[in-house]
Amino acid sequence: MVRKSVLLVDDDAVFVDAVSAVLETRYQVRTAANGHEALAAIAAAAPDIVVLDVMMDHLSEGFDVARALRSNETTRAIPIVMLTGVDEVFNVRMEIGESWFPYDRYLQKPVAPETLLATLGELLG
Repeated sequence: MVRKSVLLVDDDAVFVDAVSAVLETRYQVRTAANGHEALAAIAAAAPDIVVLDVMMDHLSEGFDVARALRSNETTRAIPIVMLTGVDEVFNVRMEIGESWFPYDRYLQKPVAPETLLATLGELLG
């Protein structure tokens, strides 16, 4: 059976290693450290789902990547999970019904491994 692929995008190498270890129990995992790497990786081979940090090289980079994916006909259907600690930095909460946030789910760091796996399982069917 071919495992679904996840692109994990985050600039924190320790976090990427930890989350990759969790995801690799069920998925094929590729990683990117910023938005440019993410878009290049997606252009080379589209993943089944993207797990994306908000703040990397600049404050809204994750949202910029998500908007780029949503505006492209070939990538618009790829589910996007925002997995970020932005709530802790800015003390704001972003809710999925706001149309200008182009993601399918929002999870706050730290996230329990079971929650992350359940979310991806739900979005991938």
